[in-house]
Amino acid sequence: MSSIFSNFVPITTVQNMAYKKGEDRRQRTLFPDCIDDYVGEDAPVRLMDAFVDRLDMEKLGFLRFVPADTGAPGYNPRDLLKLYTYGYYYEVRSSRKLARQCLINIEVMWLLSKLAPDFRTISDFRKDNKAAIEKTFKEFNRFCYSQDLFSKSYVSIDGSKFKAVNAKDRNFTLNKLDDRIARLDQHIAHYMDELDAYDAEEGRKLSKVDLEHKLENCKERKEFYEGYREQLEQSGEKQMSLTDPDSRLMKANKGFCVGYNTQVAVDAESHMIAGFQMTNNPTDHGQITSVAGDVKQEYGVDILEATADKGYESPEDHANALASGIVPNVIQRNGGCTEEVKFDYHDVEITDEQKASTKPEDLKTCLEAGVVPDAYKDILTDVKVVEEKTYVADIADSDVLKMTDAKMKAKAAEGYFVRAAERNFVYCPQGQMLRQKSIKRNGMIRYCNKLACKNCKNRCTTADFKEVDFNKDKLIILARGYKPQASDDNDDERPKPPRQKRAKVVKKVVKYVLHLDEKKMDQRKCLSEHPFGTLKRSLGQYYFLLKGFAKVTAEMALFCLSYNLRRAINMKGVPALVAALR
Repeated sequence: MSSIFSNFVPITTVQNMAYKKGEDRRQRTLFPDCIDDYVGEDAPVRLMDAFVDRLDMEKLGFLRFVPADTGAPGYNPRDLLKLYTYGYYYEVRSSRKLARQCLINIEVMWLLSKLAPDFRTISDFRKDNKAAIEKTFKEFNRFCYSQDLFSKSYVSIDGSKFKAVNAKDRNFTLNKLDDRIARLDQHIAHYMDELDAYDAEEGRKLSKVDLEHKLENCKERKEFYEGYREQLEQSGEKQMSLTDPDSRLMKANKGFCVGYNTQVAVDAESHMIAGFQMTNNPTDHGQITSVAGDVKQEYGVDILEATADKGYESPEDHANALASGIVPNVIQRNGGCTEEVKFDYHDVEITDEQKASTKPEDLKTCLEAGVVPDAYKDILTDVKVVEEKTYVADIADSDVLKMTDAKMKAKAAEGYFVRAAERNFVYCPQGQMLRQKSIKRNGMIRYCNKLACKNCKNRCTTADFKEVDFNKDKLIILARGYKPQASDDNDDERPKPPRQKRAKVVKKVVKYVLHLDEKKMDQRKCLSEHPFGTLKRSLGQYYFLLKGFAKVTAEMALFCLSYNLRRAINMKGVPALVAALR
C-alpha cells in the first residue's frame, strides 16, 4: 500500500503555481489607502449617508441634536441614525452586533468616520427617539414623492403578524386562568389528602417536606393567577401579556403567536410601503379607514382608492371610508363585485358646491342625505331611503340583575346560559364560566370555553365546543338541546326564562350599491405579499426586539425604511438618488 505522502508537493512548489497571491499582512505602506476608495459609488451606504445628512434633526424631534456646552462630547444623532439605517438594511439589529460592526466593517467605518460607540449608547438612541424614527420613514417617503417613485394611484392594504418579545406561557386569557386555577385546586386538594393520610401509610414516594413544598408552591401560583384574573376582569381586557403588555395572542400562519398585527399600505405601481400602523387586534376588521386615511393625508390627494382581502369586510368601516374620501375595494365572500353600504338618513338640502366638493365633511353630508357626490358618481348607484326596525331590550327590572353569583349559577343549572354583565362572563348549565371570545360585526358578543366543553359529559351541542352569542342587553338564554331537571317529563313544568321587555325603534337609513373595481382586487395579492415576503424571508425581520407600542412602532419604521431604500435603489440607482439629495 502506498503512503499518503507519496504525492506530497513542497509548499514552495505550490506557491509558484497559478494561484493569486495576496499582500503580506505585515507589509507597511508609505501612503495608506483612503477609506473612501473601499466604498463603491453605487454602494447603498452612500445613499444612507446623503439622506440622513439632509434631515432636519430638530424638526423631526431627535434628542441632543445640538451638542451640550459642558461635559464630555456626545455622539451626533445623525451618526447613530446612519448606523441603525445600515444595520436594518443588512439584517444587523442588535445593539451589541452593531457595536461590533463599527470595529470590523469597512462600510460602517466609512459611514461613521471610524467612530465606535458602545452598545449601550446605540441601544439608548433607539429607545429615546421612537417618534423621531417613525417620522424619518415618512421623510424618506416624501423624498421619494419628489422623485415620482410613488404612483399615488391606489394602495393595497393587508396585515401580517410579527412576533413580540413575549412567550406564550407569559400570556393569559381568562379561560386559561380559569383552567389553571381549577387544576391547581385539584392539586391542592390532592396534596392535602396526601398530608392527612401521610402518618397512616408507609412506603410513600414523597416525603412530608416535599409534599408541603409542592402544596405551598401550588398555593402561590394560584394566588398569582387569581390576581391576574382580577386584573383582567377589572380592566375589561380579554387577555394580558407579562413581558410585553401591549402584545396579544393571535392566530398566525403556523399556529398561534404572541405579537402584533401590523397593517401595511403598499403603493400600486412601485410596490413601496406608503404607510403602516401597529395594532394588537387579532383580526383586520375595521382597519381600512384608519390605515388608508393616514396614507391619503401623506399623499395629499382628494380621493384615494384602496383594495383589501375578505378579512377587511366590515360595512360600517366601508361607510366611514367613503365618508372620508376613501374607496374601499374589498373582496366579497360571495365573489361578487358589488356591496351594499348604508348611512343614517338626514333630510338636509345639498348645494351644488357640496355635491362637487371632496372634503370629508361635505362627502358625509351628501351621503347621509341620499345624494351621490360627484366624486362617486361612477361607483355609487341605486340610492334608496328605507325604514329599519330594531328592538331594544329593557332590562332595568330583570330578575337576573338582582341575582347573586350563587343564584346565577343555580339558575344556569336549570338549563340556561346566564350572563354576568358586570364581570363579562356567562355561566353554562354545568356551572362552567364561558369567557368573551370576540365581538361580531353585528354587535353580538360571543362567549365560549373550549377547555370546559372538551371535558363536559352532559353536552348541550353536537359540535366540539359551544359558542353562545348575547347582544349587549341580553342576560339569559335557554340552552337548546339541554333538558333541565324537572319534577317529571312534562315540558310545561320546565323553568322558563324571564320575558324581556322590548321597545321597537324605527329609523331611516339611506342605502347605496358600491361597485368594486375587479381589476384592482385581482392585483391585491401581488402587491400586499411582496413587502411582507421581503421583510420576513429575505431580511429575517419577522420579530421585534423591543417592547411596547411606541418602541415596536419605531422598529417597524426601520423595517419599512430598509425595504423602501431597496425599492428606490432598484428603480433609480444609488448615484441618481444621491445626486437628487445634494
